Parts: sequence; C-alpha cells; structure tokens
Amino acid sequence: MRKKLLDSFKGWGISWRYISANRQAIVILTWLGLFSALANGSVPYVAGRFFDAIVKPSTVLVWNTNLPFWAVLLFAWGVLQLIALSVDWVWDIKNERFGIGILTDYKADSFSRLLFLSTEFHKGRKTGEVMESINRAGNGLYSIVSRVVVDLAPKFLSIVVGVGFTFYMNKSLAIVLLLGVVLYIFILIRTVPEAVPLQRKTNKSWQKAYGAVHEAVDNIAMVKQFAAEFFERAKARKKFEDAKSIGLTLERIWTNIKFSSRTIVFVVQLIIFILSVLFIQAGLMTIGELLAFNAYSAMVFGPFVILGQNWQTLQNGLVALETAEDVLSLPSEEYEPKGSVVPKVTHGAIEFKNVSFSYKKGNEVLSGVSFTAMPGQMVALVGESGAGKSTLIDLVSAYYFPTKGAVIVDGVRTDKWNLRALRGIIAIVPQEVSLFNDTLEKNLAYGVKKHTKAAIERAVREAHADTFIEKFPKKYAQVVGERGVKLSVGQKQRIAIARAILRNPKILILDEPTSALDSETEKFVTEALDRVMAGRTTFVIAHRLSTVRRADKILVLEGGKIIESGTHDELMSIEGGNYRRRYELHVGLV
Repeated sequence: MRKKLLDSFKGWGISWRYISANRQAIVILTWLGLFSALANGSVPYVAGRFFDAIVKPSTVLVWNTNLPFWAVLLFAWGVLQLIALSVDWVWDIKNERFGIGILTDYKADSFSRLLFLSTEFHKGRKTGEVMESINRAGNGLYSIVSRVVVDLAPKFLSIVVGVGFTFYMNKSLAIVLLLGVVLYIFILIRTVPEAVPLQRKTNKSWQKAYGAVHEAVDNIAMVKQFAAEFFERAKARKKFEDAKSIGLTLERIWTNIKFSSRTIVFVVQLIIFILSVLFIQAGLMTIGELLAFNAYSAMVFGPFVILGQNWQTLQNGLVALETAEDVLSLPSEEYEPKGSVVPKVTHGAIEFKNVSFSYKKGNEVLSGVSFTAMPGQMVALVGESGAGKSTLIDLVSAYYFPTKGAVIVDGVRTDKWNLRALRGIIAIVPQEVSLFNDTLEKNLAYGVKKHTKAAIERAVREAHADTFIEKFPKKYAQVVGERGVKLSVGQKQRIAIARAILRNPKILILDEPTSALDSETEKFVTEALDRVMAGRTTFVIAHRLSTVRRADKILVLEGGKIIESGTHDELMSIEGGNYRRRYELHVGLV
C-alpha cells in the first residue's frame, strides 16, 4: 500500500522543480491567498449574525447615530465580499500567468533536452510517441500547478479559518465535520493508488496511437503512392480503440471514487443538519448560527470535494510527467567530455584503427576495420545495404563511438574531441535531404554562424542551384515547405550541396549526391563537387559505381569488414574480386 502511494506521487518531484523556480510568484500568490481566506472566511459568520439581527432587532451607535445592527452587518458583509472579489480577481490573473509560465518553461526545457539526446535515441524512438508524451506531461503540469496546487492552496487556508469558526460556534458539530473530512481523505488515500498502474497503461496506449498517426502523416507521400489510406486509417483506429478500452476501465474506477466521496459529504451534512435541529430546539443554537455553520461546512469540505473531483486530473498529470521523465532523464550527449580537446590546426586526416562496433544488444556491424583517409583524398565506400557503410560514416561524425579500436581525426580520438568542434569541420550531402519549413536563404545558411549574402549566392552558383532559385517569385525568400516538399528531389540535393560548399568543411561526406540529377545538371554539379572536394577529405557512399571510378581509395565492405581496398584499376585487376564483379554487372559486361 505504502509503495503504491509513493509511486503515485513520483511526478511531484518534477512539479516541485518548476514551482520552486518561481518563488516570487509563489510568495505573491500565498499572500493573496491568505487575504482571500480571511475575507471569505469571515463572510459566513457575518451573514449568520445578520440573520440573527433581523430575528432579534437591535441598534448600534455609529458616529453618534443609532443604526440597526442588521444594517451595520449588511455593510460589513458587502465590504468583505468586495475585498474578497478584488483579491480573488488579482489572484486569478497572477495564477494564470504563473501556470502558463511554467508550461512554457517545461515545454522549452523538454525540447532542449530532446535536442541534446544522442542520435541512437532518436533513431530508436517514434517521434510521434515522444512528442505526445511531452505534450501530455506539459498539459498535466499546467493542470497540477494552476488548477490543483495553486488553485486549492488558498482554499486550504480557508479551511483553517473555517475550522476555527466552527469550533468557536459549536464544538460538537465541528468534531463531526472533522471526522467526515478524515474519512474522506482516508478513502482517497486507499483507492486512488489502485488507479495509477492503469493510468500509466492508458498513457502508453495513447502514445502508441498518436505515434502511428504521426508516422502515417509523416510518410503521406508513400501512403498515397500505395493507396494505403484505408489501411492506415484502420491501423490508427485499432490503436485508438485499444486506448479507449483501457480508458473506460480507468474511468469506471474514478467514477466509483467520486461516488464514494460524494456519499461521505452527503452523510456528514445530513448528520450536521439533524444535530443542528436538536440544538436549535434546545435553545443551544440560533438559525443564523446554523446558516453560518452550514456555510463553513461547505468551506471546509469544498476544497476536499474539488480535490476529489480534480484528483483524476492531478493523477493523470503526475503519471504523464513520470512517463515523459523516463525519456527526458536519459543522459545527454557529451559535447565536451572531460579532457576533450580542439586541435589548433585541422586538416581532416582520418584513421580507423582496428575499429569494431555494435549497437546495444546487437551483433557487430563493423569488425576490425582499419584504413586512413588523408586531406585531398576521395574515399569511396562500396557494399550491399547493411554492409556497414552508413555506420562507418556515423563513427566519423562521432554519433557513435567504437566498441573496440579507435577513430582518429587529426591525431585525436573522436571520443576525446569537442563534438561541436568536430562536427563543425564536417559537411554532409545526404541522399535524402531534410529542409526546414523556412526560406531558402535560412536553409542554405543553417548551421553556418558567419556568412554573407554574397557567400550564399556564390555557393548556390557553384552548386548550379541558381538556375531554379532565380525563377521563384521570392528568390531566396521563398519558403520551401515542410521537409522541402515544394522542391523536387534534384533541387533539394543542389541546396544540400550549396550548403556544404558554404560550410567550407575539412571533411566532406557525400551520399550519392548526384543520383537524382539529370545528365546536364549532374555535369555542372560534379564540376562543383570537384572544386569543393579539392584539399578536403571526402567520403562517398556509392550506389552507382560510375561515381567511384575517380576515388583515390575504394573500400569494399561485406558483413562489416573491409574485404577489398584500392583504386578502381587495382580492384579491377583482381580476378573474381567483389568490386570487379559488381562493376561488370553495373556496366552490363555480365
């Protein structure tokens, strides 16, 4: 029981981290809540005395004038109400700002932490599931802070005031009221933890459902190409129905909890009314005191009733925060590991020394790989899909580190490099180019801190991208759409080449950069690449073997091992060699 109760509140630590970071707002809200509690807490007592003053008229001397006591009490009641309304109005404004501020901080922090997680994490998780988890957590935190914690805080201060007045008015009824409150809290503590595991399961089901939807929308072109709309709709519907089924079970639990809580409130109020009648008949209580006590009963029970009604919201938020924290608490990528260095002079010399690599709980993807790549050299990687070409490139960029051996760049192991500095001397032209839904100019200059408009235009001309950019109505201010959807594949590749030229790297990585270009454009781009490759260490992942003929070194990979290495002519001279067989198949000699 104790463990279940503690598990249900794990999210409090996260909530408190953001609440405590806004101490000034908390102090202001606390003082406003205190004034509100005192003002609201005095109203029922004054109202009760007002009704008694009507039943038993009397006068009071105010500024040398005899006034009916009920009129004085009515004036006091009005003043207290105005004070309470004014304080509550200011409190509402401050509370809303506080809640929105915390929501903003949480989502900004979460996005920041996501960015700094490793490439391995991002490749292994569905974006939709992760974003849904964070959105749920952010909204949950907002609800916890603004609707439960801060909203209920002044009301619980009112409880103290209310209990004080009830004991002053009638100790017997006050004890009955307190016993009811204790029983109410006991039932919440006993029943709520049972719903927590189911809440976690519900959240995970919704994450999977939104993950499927995000994935389908993200790949909408493929969905359309295969006319798979009905298939994707059915798949998403199934996941939503699964989440709905678990959610309905959870709702039944919460409904039963609410019913039990309301029953307790009803029984306690009934007992108080019965006892009040007896006290009034015995002359121990007035009608005004009954009305006041009933108001204080509502004031004392009210926050607990609201808490019971919002307990589901509270628990949903806590579980959502806990679920998101499972991701956000993962260690960030170490950009500046202890003892990291930035070589004063970089040339782009690369050495693989007996490198082996395997992903977590997997077989070796690379095994005993050794080679060197010097500045000005073009190294081509050849092999079937899954041979280890992309993994080898990922090791150069230090997205991963070898499980055995070492990758050395300019005399420094990649795990000793300052990663920002290392990746700052590398430019990649991928086969599938990703662009932001922004202008061409901003996409071209992405990641390049110091650039000029002239430098961008020069890079664009060298990549032969000016021919289509100049045709756009807004030229460089043209927005390219999400992932560059408004550009053709060939246009996106030329943008990527221009971006690489602008970056002026020491190491250039080309993933078949001319594969989507027509023959005429390919000629211009190849000439541009020849210029940008001059003096730089260049890796080419080759799918078209005609691209690699000019490479200074060709590495043929199979099963994660280098089985052949040499120039085109050297490899073609190997009778029955892997590269020779591939090349002959490529040009149609066999």
